[in-house]
Amino acid sequence: MKIYSTTLLLLALLFSGCKTAPKDFKLVFSMENISGYKLSIEIDNDKSYHIQQQNLFFDSYAKKEQINHSEGTLSDKEFNELTKLIAGNWLFKMKNTYGFSKESNSSKDLLGGLFYHLNYTEKNRSKYILIHPNLSSNNPKNLSRLIKFLSDFSSHHLKE
Repeated sequence: MKIYSTTLLLLALLFSGCKTAPKDFKLVFSMENISGYKLSIEIDNDKSYHIQQQNLFFDSYAKKEQINHSEGTLSDKEFNELTKLIAGNWLFKMKNTYGFSKESNSSKDLLGGLFYHLNYTEKNRSKYILIHPNLSSNNPKNLSRLIKFLSDFSSHHLKE
């Protein structure tokens, strides 16, 4: 009986998955509006980040490029939270797109809407995910948490 209990425990651990912290990774997140706004953040496993924000609409009107940028290092607390969110998302097992369906998206919604791009590279593997954040889509809960973390982080660390 003890052998069966041990076997069941090991199988339960195996199927629940070991969510180990990512190592040797690069995460690039961008938020883009087709009509003229782009924000991107790049984070490496050495805790360094680089954020760029550009309002393409106003840049074209002013006839010059005005990119707001910031770079630095994530705190240990921020880095730990980020790596937990990455590990909790199983990014390599996710679909390539979220929020796109024939029923919920008209061309009007897509042309004026906001899009999120998530490009994750770990060791020699890469995953690219495109997200259209519409209210009717069923985005994974952990993916929404990761996007919120990255958006909030960008807002707090971008120079005015």
